[in-house]
Amino acid sequence: MTLSLHPSVTAAVAGSARIVAHTHHDRVTSTNDLAREAVAAGAPLAQLVTADRQTAGRGRAGRAWTDDVDGPAGPANLAVSLAVATPPRSPGLVPLAAGLAVAATYRDAGADPELKWPNDVLLSGAKAAGILTERHVVAGRDVVVIGCGLDLDWRGVQRAAEAATWTSLAEAVGRDVDRGEVLGALVVALDRELDALADPTVLLERYRERCVTIGRQVRVTLPGDRQLTGQAVGLDREGLLEVDTGGARVSVQAGDVALTDTA
Repeated sequence: MTLSLHPSVTAAVAGSARIVAHTHHDRVTSTNDLAREAVAAGAPLAQLVTADRQTAGRGRAGRAWTDDVDGPAGPANLAVSLAVATPPRSPGLVPLAAGLAVAATYRDAGADPELKWPNDVLLSGAKAAGILTERHVVAGRDVVVIGCGLDLDWRGVQRAAEAATWTSLAEAVGRDVDRGEVLGALVVALDRELDALADPTVLLERYRERCVTIGRQVRVTLPGDRQLTGQAVGLDREGLLEVDTGGARVSVQAGDVALTDTA
């Protein structure tokens, strides 16, 4: 059964006040690209595009990203992209809202997720999902594409390089996970968290409660490979990471964050 026909998915999409269409694919280049291209071709917002495998996805800063891995029962990952109108209030908090949605989805499955600013969801300290949001003007519309890459079942998968430290939902909960139930829960959570942008103060407070970056010593690689080190002390009202360098308090808009101490 294709994921688009799974009862949990069809119920979640039908119950969404936001999503107008869902397409699921076995293998694509990039779900973010497909969602954006659908809008550019005249499709209405909001488009949900999912895939079992990606061959040319992207991580932060345009890094190449491949989600073409097989687990014990099929695809190990799930790529999810949602193209929506850019929220009029607090658009910079969309990545954090997406992180909260993925974390809620993993909790629904029985795991205990944490958030690492700005775009990772962790299970037992290891990366189990990543988020990439991209803002575009498409056919005269201000659009944000929310991409979520979920590591669902990597049991028995050999890992190398950066992926050597990753984990998956099935490993965290110690059992099989139903991909359709996970996607259905994520659709519901994304709707809820995007609605929550109307009250950004509350959304930020909930994010802070789950963010393991705050209070830790960090090394931030900024654009241009500049390095910033210090203690992550909080998030400002725009969702930027505040780092105390010992001589100044710096707000980080974009960068790769490494935790350099022991939790």
